[in-house]
Amino acid sequence: MPQTRGWQAALAVLLAVFAFFAFESLRLSLRDALGPGPGFFPFWLSVAGGFLGVVLFVQVSRGRMGFETPTLTFELRPVALVLAGLVVATAFLEAIGFRLAMLLLLPYLLFVLGVRNWLAMGLFSLAGSFGVYHVFSGLLKVPLP
Repeated sequence: MPQTRGWQAALAVLLAVFAFFAFESLRLSLRDALGPGPGFFPFWLSVAGGFLGVVLFVQVSRGRMGFETPTLTFELRPVALVLAGLVVATAFLEAIGFRLAMLLLLPYLLFVLGVRNWLAMGLFSLAGSFGVYHVFSGLLKVPLP
C-alpha cells in the first residue's frame, strides 16, 4: 500500500505540472494566420498528458498497474548524471552554440544510459547535433543558438 501512495503522489505532481503548462500555453495564441499558433501544441500535449496521467492514476488506485511494483527498481545515479549533463549543456549553449553543445551532450547521455556501440553513438550524435540544427535553421527557418 505505501508504494501505491507514492505513485499517487507522483502522479498528482505530474498532473499539477500538466495543468500549469496547459494554463501557461493558453496565454499564447492557439491559432494564427498560418494555422496553429505558438500555444497550440503545448496546450494539446498538456491535455493529452493530463488525460493519460488521470488514466494511470485510476489504474494505480485500483491496483491495476500492469507491472509488479516490488520488482521495479529506481537508480538515482543515472538520473543525477543525466540531469547534470543537461545543466552543463544548458550553461554552455550560448557560449559554444547548439551544434557543439549537443555534439558533446548526446554521446555523454548515451554513455550514461549504457550504450557502448561507439559507431552508433557517433552517428546519433552527429545527426542529433548538426542534422537537427540544419533542419531547424535551414528548412524550418527557426534560429538556434
